[in-house]
Amino acid sequence: MPFRENSVVFEVERSTSASDRRFTTLGDPLRTRLRAITTRLTYSISRRAFFYWASIWVALVTVVCGICTVATLTVVRKHGPGAFLFWSRLWGRSIALGIGIRIRTELQSNYSDSTAYVFTLNHQVALDIPAAGTAIPLMFGWVAKAELGRVPFLGWAIKASPSVFVDRSQPRKSVESIRTAAEKIRGGVSVAIFPEGSRSYSGELGPFMRGAFVLAIEAGVPVVPVTIKNAHELFNEKTKLARPGTLHITVGKPIVIDGWTRSDIPRLMEEVRVAMQSELDAWSRTDQPSVALSASNLAKSPPPEQDIEPEI
Repeated sequence: MPFRENSVVFEVERSTSASDRRFTTLGDPLRTRLRAITTRLTYSISRRAFFYWASIWVALVTVVCGICTVATLTVVRKHGPGAFLFWSRLWGRSIALGIGIRIRTELQSNYSDSTAYVFTLNHQVALDIPAAGTAIPLMFGWVAKAELGRVPFLGWAIKASPSVFVDRSQPRKSVESIRTAAEKIRGGVSVAIFPEGSRSYSGELGPFMRGAFVLAIEAGVPVVPVTIKNAHELFNEKTKLARPGTLHITVGKPIVIDGWTRSDIPRLMEEVRVAMQSELDAWSRTDQPSVALSASNLAKSPPPEQDIEPEI
């Protein structure tokens, strides 16, 4: 009897131990999945909160710098481009500093102060505009949509600067705006323009509009592709997510278009697109992949050691 009792006790203990092992084995994936979901949700909530803080900071800095820009350019209009460059850079750097973004610019050429350029930029998010003010190395004005002129403070500052608004609602007004901008450029004022016309909210290039390239051909000055690589990952008003980080911008080599005519516009558009796309492709190969916040991703269970960083 003692032997049988001991045997029964042994069997019960062995069975219980095996059951515990099975429970632990089945529970590990569940705990891992729950931990991954909690990590993602916590990270998403923190990025959403940071987006609203960043938006408030951007608005405050824009109001202050907008008022100062208008006041400065009203008093010293003859130094308009230089004053506008000063406030543009201060505006961009203040915004970046307040939301924890470092702007790293790569200049691929030496740009002459005595030459006017048309800087063409890809457009991911609203952050592109203040970032461009810090990245473009010369005095410049904007070629902006007419509706932007109605935006308080920012629109007022652009109106007071050596910039040009393009009214796309009527073809005749649009042509007149381009001619006015071309005259300013020929007079020695560089301009910056977004040829996509609208934001992509991603790292993809949208279709180009002809206006920027007609302007460059009319002015007869070099075109400089400027590639903004990852602004959509740091501040995205579509997803309402933001985070600190480093914004990478490349100011490319000038494309000289001496003697080019309007028949060369498709060629110019292609050269600018190739230059931008090559920079974006190179960035995508070196950038660390991120995990999107979606139902399908939340259902997956990555290894416990893996850092989860959702993509905005």
